[in-house]
Amino acid sequence: MKTFLATTLTETAVSQDKRRFQLTFVNSKGEECELSIPAGLAADLVPVLEAIAAMAPRAGAVAEMTRLPKTCSVGHASGERMVLLRFDDDAPYAIDLEVAQALAEQLQEQSDELSETSRPALH
Repeated sequence: MKTFLATTLTETAVSQDKRRFQLTFVNSKGEECELSIPAGLAADLVPVLEAIAAMAPRAGAVAEMTRLPKTCSVGHASGERMVLLRFDDDAPYAIDLEVAQALAEQLQEQSDELSETSRPALH
């Protein structure tokens, strides 16, 4: 069996019948691998993953798993000064107006900085 070297977790989902848990991973070549496991097995993995995470060095040497949403949207709450931020079909995040404004600035700064760098080479 060939090992899939995942670099990013792009999606998690629970099946309609709530019996299976699905994870979609992507490797450095952009290839996807979807894993579907019974919910009971997912629960059994929690202590294993916690133990592995506890052993991992904390000093920037270990990359975090990053989710890559397929869609995102922004709106506002009715009757409240809150901005709503939604990724895929997840429940939206409600963010105070001031926090949303600061986030918008940070997004713009990071986008500007990133647009000036060359694309990383995929191995």
